[in-house]
Amino acid sequence: MTKPSLRTWLIDRPSASPESLIVRCLSERGALSASQITRHTGLARSTVSTALNGLKKSGMVIEAPASRDGVRAIGRPAAAVTLNPTAGTCVGIHLALQQIRLIVADVSHSVIAEQTIPMPLDYQPQQAAQMVKSAIAQSYKENGLRAAGLLGVGVSVSGPVSRDGVVLRASMVPTWAGVNIRDVFGPVLELPIFADNESNCSAVAEMMWGAAVGQDDFVLFKIDLGVGGAIVQGGRLVTGIAGGAQI
Repeated sequence: MTKPSLRTWLIDRPSASPESLIVRCLSERGALSASQITRHTGLARSTVSTALNGLKKSGMVIEAPASRDGVRAIGRPAAAVTLNPTAGTCVGIHLALQQIRLIVADVSHSVIAEQTIPMPLDYQPQQAAQMVKSAIAQSYKENGLRAAGLLGVGVSVSGPVSRDGVVLRASMVPTWAGVNIRDVFGPVLELPIFADNESNCSAVAEMMWGAAVGQDDFVLFKIDLGVGGAIVQGGRLVTGIAGGAQI
């Protein structure tokens, strides 16, 4: 019997099996101890232990290096696990003023490459999609990565984004207002596309690597060319009708 791939667990056929819940939890949060997985998934400790043993045997999950920043503890740290970095990679894109920022990371949340693409002031969506496609190909070639291992692309933009990927308002990049990000990037990249506003993505990043590591409840305020914010409660983003936090 063929073992499920990471793409199958996360995208093609997500399920409520213990293994699927653990894989999704690790994909969202990075390295975690068994007790943290138990808390985040709601599974019984014995169920987590059994499922982790199976995932380790399959090679999908490995022991996390002791120096990983995502696991912090006072005294002797608990053993942590993470998704096998060889299981796949992801790309993050930020549509910014006169530039597009791109990052490549593996599924253990290790950053592999970063790139900034200069763009004209009012760059068009189709132009951006083609530039991103070329930049991804270049990054993967330079870092010896398999294009087939790319699981999906996340896109952030300043301004509220609807649940189906439509930019509702975009003061920093006005040419994107009313544009469906999935419809623009999906056909060009031929990959699953995930879209959200910049503040929500920043909150997830802080929870993963920054000041909010280990925190399940916090508020983020972002002050840059504009002011934005996000709320995380119980380890999840709190979103309103339009996809933004109700602050």
